[in-house]
Amino acid sequence: MLIFYFITLFAALPVIAYVLASKTSNKGIVFGSSVIVLTFCTIIYLSKFSIIGSLQNQLINNKIFDEIYLDLNISNELLKKIEDNLNEQQVKDWLIRYISKSIDLKKLNSAESLITYSEKFFSSNEEKIVFYELYTVLRDAKFPEFINSEFAINFNSTTPCSVKSGEVKLFIMNGPDIPIASKKFTTIEDLSLKNSDSIVPGFDLASAHLNRETLEFSVDIICSDNSNYYLKNLFVLNEDSSYNSYKIKSNEWLKISQEL
Repeated sequence: MLIFYFITLFAALPVIAYVLASKTSNKGIVFGSSVIVLTFCTIIYLSKFSIIGSLQNQLINNKIFDEIYLDLNISNELLKKIEDNLNEQQVKDWLIRYISKSIDLKKLNSAESLITYSEKFFSSNEEKIVFYELYTVLRDAKFPEFINSEFAINFNSTTPCSVKSGEVKLFIMNGPDIPIASKKFTTIEDLSLKNSDSIVPGFDLASAHLNRETLEFSVDIICSDNSNYYLKNLFVLNEDSSYNSYKIKSNEWLKISQEL
């Protein structure tokens, strides 16, 4: 900021020299116009609410990018300055840009520190979705071996009926009542669940692998004669592979009683 003040003062020197000269005219008009122009420029560049953006914010921005290029944990001092100089929406926009750029540059230490710091700013449901998506992109960059995590279900040829439709859900055992993957189906062939089948970004099969979770899964089917069957079971993920499968046996199905 001091640099800008010095530049402003330097720009004012010719005006001062003109006003102080003994043989010049219209000094008041020249001096007044110059003061207005220089004051206007100072406000534009140094005001917190400036349209063009302040020099101070630009300096903070440059310092943060310097730390990102070095893959450092972004200093709390710089992050605090962002809070002090920007409004709430601008803070979110800047943080999203920093996180995305860090991941693009493979500067994952910087990205992780920014993710940790920024979580408190994303409070609404819509904002949390944005935050979880950023977290998921970072996680996939750190652990690419789990990007294509898959859980396949192999139905035994002897099903309890001719299947018309159904739904399969995966849960974390003793976890929240939110499936990490869910899919409706009309055919039982080649049925599998992937990270993209999660309801909440980041709360998916890859997350289950990283935390070495035991899964609880359920399958519900509607038969062509409108009878209903279901099954529930536990499954321990193979730590050495992102691909897991489970073969359903015919005696695992339980029929749902039809109440009149």
